[in-house]
Amino acid sequence: MRKLFLRFYLTVVICFLAAALLVGSFYKHMIERTNERYLTDIFQSTITIIEEELGDLPQSLWHDEISRLRGKLPVPVQVEALDAYVLSPDNRVALASGDIILVADAGFYLHRIPRTDLMVVLGPVSYLERLDNISWPDIVALALMCLALGLPTWLWLRPFWRDLLAMIRQSRKVGTGDFSVRVSLDEASPLAPLGATFNRMAHDVEELSASRQAMIDAISHDLRTPLARLRYRLEALKAGAGSDDIAAGMNRDLDNIDALIEEWLTLRSLEASKLSMELQPLEILPWLSRQLDELSVSGNAIPLINATPVKAPWLAADSYYLSRALGNLVSNARRYGGGRVEVTLAWADGIAQLIVDDDGPGIPQEARARLVKAFERLEGSRNRSSGGFGLGLAIVAMIMRGHGGELRIEDAPLGGARLLLSWPTTLRDAGKL
Repeated sequence: MRKLFLRFYLTVVICFLAAALLVGSFYKHMIERTNERYLTDIFQSTITIIEEELGDLPQSLWHDEISRLRGKLPVPVQVEALDAYVLSPDNRVALASGDIILVADAGFYLHRIPRTDLMVVLGPVSYLERLDNISWPDIVALALMCLALGLPTWLWLRPFWRDLLAMIRQSRKVGTGDFSVRVSLDEASPLAPLGATFNRMAHDVEELSASRQAMIDAISHDLRTPLARLRYRLEALKAGAGSDDIAAGMNRDLDNIDALIEEWLTLRSLEASKLSMELQPLEILPWLSRQLDELSVSGNAIPLINATPVKAPWLAADSYYLSRALGNLVSNARRYGGGRVEVTLAWADGIAQLIVDDDGPGIPQEARARLVKAFERLEGSRNRSSGGFGLGLAIVAMIMRGHGGELRIEDAPLGGARLLLSWPTTLRDAGKL
């Protein structure tokens, strides 16, 4: 606080002194010009009266008359020779021509007595000397004004420093790994925007840390299970058990490990690439039919419903990523549903919708927002025992954000879960192209 106060206070004082000098110089210049004109007018009358008094007397009596007048005038007066003072060429010419000359440095007013080599000298004028000199009272007043600036400076810096210390304390806690800390600053504080930014950062870091920990826990669990089965089957092979069944089981375990790694790498690549989608016009119904044929189990085709206002719709989408999203949703619907899956394509008000419905137990309202995060799974019917790693919906949600859209979870008319992909796109009729 001391260093901050001194730096800020000295800056204020220096700026104040600089402003005082600039304003004072300008004010002094204006006052000097005004007072010179004013005093010249006053002394013009005085000099005229003196010269009239001297004009009625012989020159030998001028000094006596000046001595008499000196007691009646507010400033000293005397008669000197024209060359008694060292003047500039311009002032000598002006003096010789009868003008009143001000010798500012000495504080004298000079005027030549007509038709003589003498001049009337008024001064020194003490007022002119005070204009050029700074007195001790002026210095003391300036010092007191500088000291008086310290109080408002301290009053302004004190809450600033208090808030800054609060942020320093909380940031040190974040540095030790406590990401739950937040700063509470008054809205009027100059550090309020910084405090809000700090809180958002701490919140994001806390979520990232929790997500990373959840990822580590989930991967550890999902890898431990197939690895344990592999170890068990290796022991069975050593004991001479049937090799064909054990080899098939080992292949399944390796496929599970490979699928987990593939899903995780896909999620990380989507996060790293910020999802730069290549949206291209797509004749969507034939494309969807091919995708669903590949995803259908033998003898159990997945119905496709066209709910768009045209018979042959064209939509803009990234076919690779949309295929990945559709595959995840259909696989989930088949895994967790009762056996019935429907896919519907709709479009309204510039928004395309690809809907996957199942007849399973559905997804509770309170769990829907959580399920679109990585490694999140439901307890109960939609859990680890059903397969999957909790990455599918997170990948789908990221793909839809890359399309400028979203993934929503609702209740399906079939009684199960409805997963709805929506994204903005124009609709064209392929039949009219």
